Amino acid sequence: MILNKLKTVKQRICAAVLAVSVFMMAPCAEAFAVAPGGALARGIDVSMHNGAINWGQVASSGINFAFIKVGSTKSGVDPQFAANITGAQAAGIRTGVYLYSYAVTPEQAANEANLVLQWIDPYTVNYPIVFDIEDKCHRNLSNQQLIDIINAFCTTIDAAGYYPVVYSYKNMFTGKLSNVGWDKWVAQYADSCDYNNNVCFWQSSSRGSISGVNGNVDLDYQYKDYSQFIVPEGFVGHNGSVRFYRNWKMQRGWVAYNDTRYYLDGAGNLVSGWFTDTDGSTYYLSPADGSIARGQCAVEGGDYYFTADGVKTTGWVTVNDAKYFYEPASNGVMKREWLSDEQGNFYYFDPQDGHMLTGAQTIGGANYLFSPEGVRMSGMVAREDGSYYYDPASGQMVTGWFELPDKKCFADQAGHVVTGIYEIEKQLYYFDETGALVRNQTLELNGVIYNASAEGVLSEAVVEEAPAEPVQEEKPAAE
Repeated sequence: MILNKLKTVKQRICAAVLAVSVFMMAPCAEAFAVAPGGALARGIDVSMHNGAINWGQVASSGINFAFIKVGSTKSGVDPQFAANITGAQAAGIRTGVYLYSYAVTPEQAANEANLVLQWIDPYTVNYPIVFDIEDKCHRNLSNQQLIDIINAFCTTIDAAGYYPVVYSYKNMFTGKLSNVGWDKWVAQYADSCDYNNNVCFWQSSSRGSISGVNGNVDLDYQYKDYSQFIVPEGFVGHNGSVRFYRNWKMQRGWVAYNDTRYYLDGAGNLVSGWFTDTDGSTYYLSPADGSIARGQCAVEGGDYYFTADGVKTTGWVTVNDAKYFYEPASNGVMKREWLSDEQGNFYYFDPQDGHMLTGAQTIGGANYLFSPEGVRMSGMVAREDGSYYYDPASGQMVTGWFELPDKKCFADQAGHVVTGIYEIEKQLYYFDETGALVRNQTLELNGVIYNASAEGVLSEAVVEEAPAEPVQEEKPAAE
């Protein structure tokens, strides 16, 4: 960073983002002094004043990260910004950016943040975005005014999915910015930094010498591990919610990841529970991890079906050759027990798992028959083992006597519609091949003559024998 050239030494400080990672990583430890020996990594910060840089040589010299000036509202984009950020990235150096601020109101600071977001949009930024607040325009502002300016910038950067840090010199933080809650980058040119409030980066010198950089360069040390906060891809906890990153950028809307899908709202927060998309499709996103529900799922006391893309489905669904019905009128809850459709067909679904029943079934102590399509059957039905009659009103299998428009029939205890001679309560009856009771007829059955009464009761007919003709004696022949 560029210190005020009219001063000999300025000290600067970093500020802490309020985001909390999925792994609950704590902020960098407070210490009364930090020194090079305790650093996690070494870095530099550069601008157009450092000229063209050989980033391959910088990486070979042991530099792990770099903060690159993106610009300011007075000078615009730094002329070396594009070359520096692409060169550092190509060399494998973790790269953040900083803006030198001239904001004196929160509105101006938010505008500066939006300019930074615009300028960095085509590039990869995989380290914090830094608000450099040290200009003479800030000297006469109150402590609260400065805090408001910092918060306006940092919250705008944070809302865009980047990690904000505040930079200034030690005396500025000690005198005016003691209440800054963001990660701090402290400038104090000495053998150690004796600032004791959340020192995450320390700028130790403006006269460093690094291979690949002509002349003096600012030297920096890192004391906070950002590896769980700033990730190339995956989930990051944030203020009690969760964000998702791809190619180092926060995502919004639908993302496919780990063979499933997730939805991030307009603020980048992971959505869970019931969710209806703009096209009207409804989803259930797991409260545990935000992933879509797929297939048959129990949700909040109801059973639902979701497609492979997570869309809640209503109507008929076939799963492993079994059919289910998810009732539109009940918001797609799986149907159990009886269902009638608009055509007047009746279906029955297993009360335990909801699959549609077919064939002969006993339900509530009554016997029913369902077609292969699941439709409850009624009337006279021919089955492999004989004919049965199912009441048209209830669909229940009939036993005993029953009347049809053109005949009277009888079904045994198993429901078979009887034919032929059949004994009922110690009385014999005869039923023809259609099951109809024969009445008011004389029948020869198995060589026996029967009379069928008006009620159909069989009785053997009495057959009178014809009288025998007298035998005439033969007269003797005449001699």
